Amino acid sequence: MAKSAEAFRSIGEVAKLVGVAPHVLRYWETQFTLLRPMKRGDGRRYYRPADIALAAGICELLRDQGLTIRGARKRISDDKGQAVRSLGTSRLLRLREPMSPPVTVDWLTRLTDLGRRLRHIAPRDARWQAARPAAMRLARVMTRNS
Repeated sequence: MAKSAEAFRSIGEVAKLVGVAPHVLRYWETQFTLLRPMKRGDGRRYYRPADIALAAGICELLRDQGLTIRGARKRISDDKGQAVRSLGTSRLLRLREPMSPPVTVDWLTRLTDLGRRLRHIAPRDARWQAARPAAMRLARVMTRNS
């Protein structure tokens, strides 16, 4: 069962979502004062959804846009991190979207059946010659993602 979007997340979960190591998140906490996860008495960190969005936005600024920590701090201080949070939210949505449809046994079965049918059509047929490159590309992509 998956957690709701409003649930608090551990540092390991946030690290996977954002795409960085947990020690990087701990370092960012020392560098960015707005990134303050809730800490329990035993020292465990729990990130709120706003903290997760901010961490993802910081990752976008530092890694993807190439800003320095000082530049990212300035960008955060401009509007108390709202723009960086929205940048982080869009980054999280982009990371969640699959790059291609998941390959299932059903897809592979359909692809195999399609290949068998195409082989039995007259290979000199113009439709076969037109459809073959696209079918071959699809087969390579689908098997690479399995």
